[in-house]
Amino acid sequence: MQKAIVVVESPSMSNQTLNPFELLGLEPTFDVVPTLLDKAYFSRQTLSHPDRFIYHTEPERLAASNQASALNHAYETLKNPALRAKALLKLRGIDFGDDPSKTVQDPIILEEMMDLQEKIEEAASPDDFKRIESQIQERLKDVMTAFSSSLQKDQDKDLLRGYLTLTYLSKMIGDLKTRQRQSSVKVL
Repeated sequence: MQKAIVVVESPSMSNQTLNPFELLGLEPTFDVVPTLLDKAYFSRQTLSHPDRFIYHTEPERLAASNQASALNHAYETLKNPALRAKALLKLRGIDFGDDPSKTVQDPIILEEMMDLQEKIEEAASPDDFKRIESQIQERLKDVMTAFSSSLQKDQDKDLLRGYLTLTYLSKMIGDLKTRQRQSSVKVL
């Protein structure tokens, strides 16, 4: 059996040392083309998948496992618009991690999020859920377009605001799905 070459230069390499765009060989842009993202991920994952290294030394197996894990994390990060935005902000030196003081201060956005949360809580029928999901998806699309534009124009203040709005909207989608599952459970 021919040995595969480990694509990792160091067993300690992790997703903290390279950004997700570098790991997948993609340009750092918000407007990632899904098919190119998939192609980059699967081509790299094929080379470093731990199953290819079962007959290798322990350090090589560990390096392959670390590389596969870093690639998985990079792929999931770039698939998610809010996480992709956060990665781009970090590349620009805007890294606030999980700092709770960094929240949307705009009363219009806060009111919009509270209104969406209220609609989610009041939703009762499949049509309600579809309507709310459509509304959130449309708003998400608008925010993504604005974020991309702000990125191209180097408007850091708008980038942070856009990222936080993306985060809220992503959470709303999760809340909607949870609420939808809960409402479909029948009590006997």
